[in-house]
Amino acid sequence: MSDPATSAAPRPQAGAVDTAAVRELLGAMKATLGTLDQTFRTLNEQSSQVSSLGPNMQTAAAEILALRQQIRKQEKRQEKRVNEIKRMLKEDIKLQAEEQMRDGIRAQIRSEIVKQVKDQMAAQIPAHLPVPLRTQAAESRQQLAEVKIALDNSEARRANAILRPSPSNMTDTLSVVLKPDGTKSALYPANLRSLFSYENAKMKELLKDFGLHDYGVPEKNLNRFMAHIGIRFEIVPMPASATSPRRKVGDPIAVATN
Repeated sequence: MSDPATSAAPRPQAGAVDTAAVRELLGAMKATLGTLDQTFRTLNEQSSQVSSLGPNMQTAAAEILALRQQIRKQEKRQEKRVNEIKRMLKEDIKLQAEEQMRDGIRAQIRSEIVKQVKDQMAAQIPAHLPVPLRTQAAESRQQLAEVKIALDNSEARRANAILRPSPSNMTDTLSVVLKPDGTKSALYPANLRSLFSYENAKMKELLKDFGLHDYGVPEKNLNRFMAHIGIRFEIVPMPASATSPRRKVGDPIAVATN
């Protein structure tokens, strides 16, 4: 007689166990055991009926007894197989839990190492780079701006250097020399005629705009500003007349060229 339980349940293989498949297999085995139990009871009842039929049925009774023994053996094999599967399932779940714990510990260790490395680098970098990169970039931009201002002022002074103290040059436009902050002074003269007409107080304000020294003498202040913007001649004051003891920057002057 064929073994129905053996064909229904494949032998467990080494390796990971599919939990859903194992549960399904256990359910099938329980159902099979229930069926066998019911079959066994039915056979007992039928055996009693056969015995009552007399000696002519002794052969059938012997076959039924043999079948009963075979079913009991099958029950034992089935129970042994179920216990083995339960044991494997417990071991597999235990191994999976241990593996998950190991993975979690490894992840925590990696995270902690990365954090410590970042903290150490953040603490050591300032020692090797005293000036932050942003500060360096800002300083570089400032230096570039200063170089551009210096170049622009150099070109303006070169243009102003060709002016001469002649009537034809008095209304020529003065090239603008910028202040140290790179802006144009609101007091910057348009031409030589405008510059020579400045009162002493206005000339002082002009010098202050450019951070130049105030000599307290109108002619010296005028010459200082003209030299600063590139003009290559100086103003020489003429002696004051008896009728005009006080004079302004725009009073009659003599010119000394460099």
